[in-house]
Amino acid sequence: MKKLLFLSTVILFAACKSQRNVQSSTSEKNSAFAYEFVAQSTLHNIGKKAFAPGLYKFTDKARWDKFVQKMQESNEANAKFKLENPDFDKYMLVAIFDRILSHGGVKFYIDKVENTDNSITFITAHQSPQGQMSIQVMNQPYIIVKIKKTDKRLKWVNK
Repeated sequence: MKKLLFLSTVILFAACKSQRNVQSSTSEKNSAFAYEFVAQSTLHNIGKKAFAPGLYKFTDKARWDKFVQKMQESNEANAKFKLENPDFDKYMLVAIFDRILSHGGVKFYIDKVENTDNSITFITAHQSPQGQMSIQVMNQPYIIVKIKKTDKRLKWVNK
């Protein structure tokens, strides 16, 4: 019994430590460009209401509200947003939608951001579940971030 308890504790700490390493290495890569996560999730049961894969920018409230309404039609996704009233005079919102996947459990994240004189490139990546079964469900991962308003060209590259 003591061996089982000890082994469970070791596995728990190992799992927590590996998760912290992923988060800290990701944030270190992104330290050169400031952005704030608004949402990082997945749309489920999307069918015809999916978004085309790509980068969407929002610089005004009317366009943002229309986008949120479309997301509500497909999911109750806006409940996960960390932002209620964006200040579009100072900031803009960027949404990145990945391709539609046929299985769940995939982590979609920003690996790094390249900020040049002419453009800002968001480089995303995937982390598939390892050693786990994943559920078969149509879904579409997405990320929404808030950045300072800019006239630079915004680009998305998926690794």
